[in-house]
This record gives sequence, structure tokens and C-alpha cells, in this order.
Amino acid sequence: MIRLLMGFLATVAFAVIYNVPKRALLPAGLVGAGALLIRDGAEALHMSPVAGVFAGAFFVSVASEVLARMQKLPGTVFIVSGILMLVPGMSALNTMRAFVAEDYITGIANATQTFLMAGGVAAGLVLAGALVRMDRRKQRVGQSETDD
Repeated sequence: MIRLLMGFLATVAFAVIYNVPKRALLPAGLVGAGALLIRDGAEALHMSPVAGVFAGAFFVSVASEVLARMQKLPGTVFIVSGILMLVPGMSALNTMRAFVAEDYITGIANATQTFLMAGGVAAGLVLAGALVRMDRRKQRVGQSETDD
């Protein structure tokens, strides 16, 4: 619970730094906390970290699209804040430490996981964004057919 609260506060602080409108701070914080909850939940279920960040990024993208419509703001307002909890910073740090210590095997293994996690974030955002937009297009096509 404390980790979730800290994730919420970190997301809100990051949003403040990036001048997110005040009315969007609470929703942005909730998106970041939700992403962290999903990532930690996947880890608790013994899923790979890549799957956890993918699922978290998928949530961030869907929630951001919904909140963007509700708040009449760009989706990036929520996406940039929300993915903060998914960035594989510690993995990247461990990669650099291993290379500096000349432990190249561990460094390569950590680098591979870091790149896969970053790819998981990107894939989750892209896939969810595409699905939401495809659904929106289907709704518009259905409305234009009934208008005729």
C-alpha cells in the first residue's frame, strides 16, 4: 500500500514538473499508480517483468485515451506521467554497473532484459492505442451508416 501511495505521489510530482494542468493531476497520479499496481501484480503472479510492464503500459494507454476524452486534454498528458512507473531505470543501472565491473555476461543479460522491458512499454502503448482508435473508427462508421 505504501509503494502504491509513493507511486501515486511520484507520478503527480513528475506531472507537476511537466506542467500538467491542475485538473489532470489526480487522474494522472491514478494512472501511474494503476500501472505500478499492474506491474507489481504481474510480478506477484511470477510473470516476467516484460509481461508486467507490457500489461501496465496497455493500461496506461487505455486509461489515457478515456481520460483524454473525459477531460478534453491530449492523451500524452496522461501517458507521459503514467509510464514513469514502468521505465526500467533500475535494470539499466544494473546493466551499467555490470559493464563497469567488467562482468560482461551479467551486463549483456541485464541489457537484454532492459531492452525487452522498454519494448514492452512501447508495445503496450501502441497496441492499446491502436485498439482504442480502431474501436472509435468502428463507432463513427456505424453512426454514419445510421445517419444515411
